[in-house]
Amino acid sequence: MPYPNKPSELHFMVKTGVDKFNPEDRRLIRSHVMKGKNLGKIRPPRRRRDLNWADLRQDVSPSLSSFSDTASHNKDRDGSSLPRASSYITPISEYYPIVRSPAPIPHKFGSVVSAISFADSVKPATIEIVLQFSSIAKQLLFPLETCIFFEKRAENWIAPLAVDPAYLHAKIFTSLYYFDVILPQRSSHESQRTLHHHHKALSLLRERILYGNNDSQLSNNTVSVVLSLAGHAFWTGDLKSATNHMEGMRKIANLRGGLNIFRDNEKLLAEILRCDLGIAVHSGAKPIFFNSAPSSEPCLPYPALTLFLETRKPDPATKSSRRAHSATIAHDIEIDGELATAWIVLSDFCSVVNFAADSEQRITVGTFLDTMGSVMYRLLDMHFEVASNDETIRLGLLCFSCSVFLQWQHLGMSYSHLASLFRGCFVRLTATSSQLSPQLVLWLLMAGSVSVFDGSDDVWFTSLLHETIGTCKVESWSEMRDLLISFLWIGLAHDKTGKRVFDSAV
Repeated sequence: MPYPNKPSELHFMVKTGVDKFNPEDRRLIRSHVMKGKNLGKIRPPRRRRDLNWADLRQDVSPSLSSFSDTASHNKDRDGSSLPRASSYITPISEYYPIVRSPAPIPHKFGSVVSAISFADSVKPATIEIVLQFSSIAKQLLFPLETCIFFEKRAENWIAPLAVDPAYLHAKIFTSLYYFDVILPQRSSHESQRTLHHHHKALSLLRERILYGNNDSQLSNNTVSVVLSLAGHAFWTGDLKSATNHMEGMRKIANLRGGLNIFRDNEKLLAEILRCDLGIAVHSGAKPIFFNSAPSSEPCLPYPALTLFLETRKPDPATKSSRRAHSATIAHDIEIDGELATAWIVLSDFCSVVNFAADSEQRITVGTFLDTMGSVMYRLLDMHFEVASNDETIRLGLLCFSCSVFLQWQHLGMSYSHLASLFRGCFVRLTATSSQLSPQLVLWLLMAGSVSVFDGSDDVWFTSLLHETIGTCKVESWSEMRDLLISFLWIGLAHDKTGKRVFDSAV
């Protein structure tokens, strides 16, 4: 039955009697049957066979099973159906066309890291735990994470997993310890898999220190391994080992020319100082860095945060509020000049972060690092009389700084030494007449509640907080928040816990 050869037309084929279809009809049937059968399929290349023209002219039964067999035959031959026949003479290139369009993307199979080569033989599931912890660590340890721009994070923290086996095992045991011990709140039990990777990282580090070259011994990857070991010792309560690791970090920094050499990786430098500060605040010992020792470097300079504040739209209410409360603190009580400077820098930092959060902008890791280092190391180095107002404010600023910069409590650590000192301040405040204003006392209580105080302080803390809230005539969380912001407060880091504490006290 003749019909025009137009691909867009719908053809009807009528068969009567016992006569078989002619070759042209058979080709059309094969083409129709195979439409869409091989889309998205990728087959391994195989040696092409010479086309047997006799096969194309074999008689085919008109039954449906014959059509299916024919389709399977064509599929097995070269992975595609035969083209529709428009004539009996077809160039062989049309049977084996060169496909120039992009190959279809295969369906996802296996683990997301199953095709990646790492520095040592580890299971893909273990690597996924590392990546999972890496994604949540920022939220756990950086409450300001949404306001900080972490530059080259993948390059500095993820890429070494593929080239440095000691770094790989260090990140594995750190991640496993969180999921095996900290998250389920097991006080002392460590899984065998955590210990295995810890011992492996320590062994590889020792081998590198003994036999490696200077480049590998002093590399950022080596510093990261030592930092992981120090953090792990700190979490497990082994302060002696933690201090020894930090001393080793100190030697590496000295050999490289000082801490400023790490400015090309400010996230790593921030982690070094955070670990150092966390151990010092927890134990009461002197920090390893910036400790006023003759061999120590000078303390970090205060950052010029006023430059950030000048770029935003002027807010007369905010400016007058900051000036009023700064003047109030200076007028009501006489405080040390260096302590007042630390307060002002922290106040500017809070204003910058609150503005960044409200305007959906970000600060650099360098701004975070410089504020933390310049303020906290100076506060640790200040010394005042135990019962003085200066000491009370110093401890309050340290507690507030811990809630902003450290956040070790999310990894199961407490600031026991600092909490004990700060608790003693309130005991003396209630026993004697204080020169501190009720509003300042209220801020000090809230600064302790979001940082160092825990459930063991509920009895005395809740009653004192309730009494001070009444004295300040604060009737709602909105009023409470306005008062706290007028001193030092970052909504992104403190609102959730602060509101919970306030609600429990009223």
